[in-house]
Amino acid sequence: MKADNTYRLGWLMLAVVVLAGIGLRWPWPADEPRFALIAQEMVNTGQWLIPHRVGELYPDKPPIFMWAIALFVWLKVPLKLAFLLPSALAGLGTAWLTVDLSRRLFGQEAATRTLWLLAFTLQFTLQAKTAQIDMLVVFWITLGGYGLARHLLLGPDWRWYFIGFAAAGFGVITKGVGVLALFLLLPLLWRKDLRANMSKRGWLGPLVLLAAIATWGLPMLWYAAHSSNPEAMAYRDNILFNQTANRYVHSLGHKKPFWYYLVEVVPVFWLPLSLMIPFLAKTWWKEKARPEVLLPLVMVVAVLLFFSISPGKRGVYITPALPWLALVTAPFLEQALAGRWCQRLWRGLGWLLTAALLIAAALPKAHKLLGTEGVVFLAVTGILMLAAQWLSRNKPVWQGWGWVIGGFWLGYSLLGGPALDTVRTPVDIMAKVSQRIGPDGKLALLDYKEQFALFADRPVVQFGFHGDLPAQRAAARDWVQQGQQYYVLGPKRNIEQCFKLSDDLFVGDRHGGLWYLVSADQLKPGCEPGVEPAPRYQGPDYGVIKP
Repeated sequence: MKADNTYRLGWLMLAVVVLAGIGLRWPWPADEPRFALIAQEMVNTGQWLIPHRVGELYPDKPPIFMWAIALFVWLKVPLKLAFLLPSALAGLGTAWLTVDLSRRLFGQEAATRTLWLLAFTLQFTLQAKTAQIDMLVVFWITLGGYGLARHLLLGPDWRWYFIGFAAAGFGVITKGVGVLALFLLLPLLWRKDLRANMSKRGWLGPLVLLAAIATWGLPMLWYAAHSSNPEAMAYRDNILFNQTANRYVHSLGHKKPFWYYLVEVVPVFWLPLSLMIPFLAKTWWKEKARPEVLLPLVMVVAVLLFFSISPGKRGVYITPALPWLALVTAPFLEQALAGRWCQRLWRGLGWLLTAALLIAAALPKAHKLLGTEGVVFLAVTGILMLAAQWLSRNKPVWQGWGWVIGGFWLGYSLLGGPALDTVRTPVDIMAKVSQRIGPDGKLALLDYKEQFALFADRPVVQFGFHGDLPAQRAAARDWVQQGQQYYVLGPKRNIEQCFKLSDDLFVGDRHGGLWYLVSADQLKPGCEPGVEPAPRYQGPDYGVIKP
């Protein structure tokens, strides 16, 4: 296939893979229901400046990603479509920036290989198809690095230099780590040739960064300072301090050892790029004097080191390194593939993944866990990957991998999403709840997950997402005593202390809990005596599930 056709085919396949399945599934944990709910709440209540979750301020993240979803909802795009669009567009934008920089630095052939490498790296595609903040942050970090690289390597170009700092600032108000784009400036500390494109004007960059942050930061600070709501001030302090430096140094969760990324994330989720690292390490070391090789390598190493130092780790955190790893791998890919072992490993890995899905589809345990639809998903996806193996048998291994993984993502998107929706959402549970309490029932959630509010067919009450559990139970006690039409939905582990449970009250097993629907009839005497009830928060009618 001609080089131009391979380039265009890569873009077509990436667009199809990223956009496939949008509208076929609902938001899944982790994170997706939260951001979808907050975005819908923004549109329904008109409160856009500070995110709210079922009537309560959401203190953990700035609102940029939620704004992106809410904008589509405001434009009348159904939430089932809207919640995945920002990540998909951010993924395509990140790929364009990476490929364009590769073309400018290394030529069109390298750009084509960069596209295929990045498009079908497992973690990159997964995040582009997942409604979490991280893909949008990766876009801002990549745009920031792109701007700085245009200035340092292809410049001087001060316009792109300042765009780079602005992108880093918007990354900060999307998720604090947007400043990672500035890691591209680290080689200036020891490379005089890179400092040749700098001048006193460069010190304006941090001011541009602050100006970008201020576009949301100043209104938020003004609102907090002039609001009589103590939650607004707590939100300000949490965003400025707890969710940045304090969370980095003293993790709030997800604690892992220093080597977690190198041992448990990179080898699998960075495939196929991780497969190339041992074959290219020596070459990169020899070529490190070249600025266009040094800067991407510095970004990859710096991102890995930055997140490895922090005790709190999630695999998704290191996604910003992937565009730069693809960028520095592509120019040397053919050199690495000259060895037979590299090609054999790559092809063998594709066959191994194909066989794994076909074997899984035949296991009785798969039918028990996933049901008939899940087994069909595994079998059809395995067949698609098998067909891709045959169609790409005469193509270079890096293209063959794209065909095979493209087949996987198509099966996952078109069949896996709908098949897994019933086990990844509480839609069926909330349908049972609606039927039991009738159209006039008033519903409160105790120790809840966001998806339970999102899929309710009416406004719900909750008692504080992070609230003290005895105080929540005391609030639930007072709630049901208001009348026979007042109900509480909660997990067994935190509702049985105050309510007598029986099999007929059980509505489902989902999201780490056994969920029961109770009323005043089940209230135990002496529930949480002397405990001050938690405050009540009233959410809007999200309108996702019609009554």
